[in-house]
Formats: sequence, structure tokens, C-alpha cells
Amino acid sequence: MTTCHPSSDSGDLDQGRGLVFLLGAFRSGTTLLRKMLDSHPRVHSPAETWFLLPLLSMWEGSGSCPRFNPAQASAALRGHVTQEQFMDCCRAFAGRFYAVGMPPGKCVYVDKTPMYLNLAAALPTLFPLARFIVLARDPRAILWSRHTWRHADKSPIEARIKGVAGDVRRLAAFHKDYAPRCALVRYEDLCVDPEPRLLSICRHIGVGFDPRMVDYGKVAHHEGYGDENTRGHQRPHAGSVARWGSELTPQIERDLLNMCTGDALTTLGYAESACPAA
Repeated sequence: MTTCHPSSDSGDLDQGRGLVFLLGAFRSGTTLLRKMLDSHPRVHSPAETWFLLPLLSMWEGSGSCPRFNPAQASAALRGHVTQEQFMDCCRAFAGRFYAVGMPPGKCVYVDKTPMYLNLAAALPTLFPLARFIVLARDPRAILWSRHTWRHADKSPIEARIKGVAGDVRRLAAFHKDYAPRCALVRYEDLCVDPEPRLLSICRHIGVGFDPRMVDYGKVAHHEGYGDENTRGHQRPHAGSVARWGSELTPQIERDLLNMCTGDALTTLGYAESACPAA
């Protein structure tokens, strides 16, 4: 089991000991799982952090900013430190960030920020002792959820295929590359039969299973960025499993699954979807 450390001590967290990243595509159920994990008395999983995105992009100089040129800032930064030294600085900052946010009595910090899927390949190096939870969901359900999300723009459903497929491929590639450090769970299984999936996750991150994780709605959670629908339920349910409407036509389904690739679908446990009907 994981040994708790003081919330003010970043010595372990900056290497990733006691740090877990919950990786999953946007609209794939990551908020549900993080609230279930956050219901464990030894696990802290607050709302999305996002801070690693601007922190790590400082070296690349990508993006835009109204007050300075990121590429110029990156060039200046590279004149002071090597990339390895910069990563050491990022590791120290991140360790301190996680440590000050860890409540007393907690020993595992689970960071659920779906956008971190875009920088996932850097995380095992940045945090050599960190562990990962890979949450997969049927790509058709992800596409439908993004299309019908209350905050979605008016883009046609076809315009969202590329983004969903790219996330699925990235998630599968990460799991293949770092399988020993990952616990893979399917959203559908988590909703239908949560106990064995949570038990497996707890074993992976070094804590004992606690039944309060299933009844996550009975526990107060830090709210921020994340799916608001989880606030209307007390435990997982199967109502959103394999749910999509007629607007997701057979042709759109074929285009989506083909772009995901059969290899990625099989890796994530969706082999039955890898060869869509013609």
C-alpha cells in the first residue's frame, strides 16, 4: 500500500510517487471516474488542473499570447537552461503544486485533465514514478457526447470525427507504450459493473478498495471544469452506455471507426467495433 506523506512535502510527488494521471478523451467519462476515486478516503482527485499545458509549452514556444511572443520567450529561455534542466524545473514546480493541494490524510493525487492526453508522451519521463489510468470509451459514444454537449458549437457531427479519432489513437498508443504503468478500464464496464473495475484500479495505485467509491454522489467533491451531469447522480448508471442518435449515420460510423484504426480499437478493448459493416 502507498504510504501517506505530509501535504507540504513535494519530495516524492515531484518524481511521481503517489501521483496518478487519469487519461481519457474529452467526453469519455473521466469526471465520473475521478469523482469515484475522489470518494476514497486516501485519494485526492480534484477538478482539472491544466497547469502542465502552459508550463511545458514554454520550452516549445507554441501557441499565442497577446502580451508576448511565445516563440521569442522560448528562445530566451533556451539561452539559460538545457531542456533537461528545464524539465527538472517543471518537475519541481509540479511536485510543489500537487503537494500543497494534497489534503491531510490523503496519499494519492489523481490528476484528471483530459487535455493532458495531448502531452501524455512527456508525462512518464517528467514523473518517472507516476502511474496511469487509461479510460476508454466507445468512439461512437464519445462523438455523440461531443456533438450533443450543451456547450458544443454548431459544427456538424462530421466535423468532430477527426478530433475523436485522434484522441482514440493517442490513448491507444500511450497504453501500448506504457502498459506496465497503466490500468486500462472501459467506461461501459465501469458503468455496468463498477466494483471489480475500481478494485483493479485501487490495486494498481496502491490503496485498498472502499465501497464509498461506488456511491460517489454521497461525498462532497471539488467542482470545477468537468462534466456537470455527474452532479445529478449518486452512483454510475448504464443510461449513457451505447447511446447515440440517428444523426450518427452508418456512413459516419464507418468513417469514425476507420479513422480510429482497428489496431487502436483492439488495444482499447473495442475489437468488435474494429471492422464496421459496409
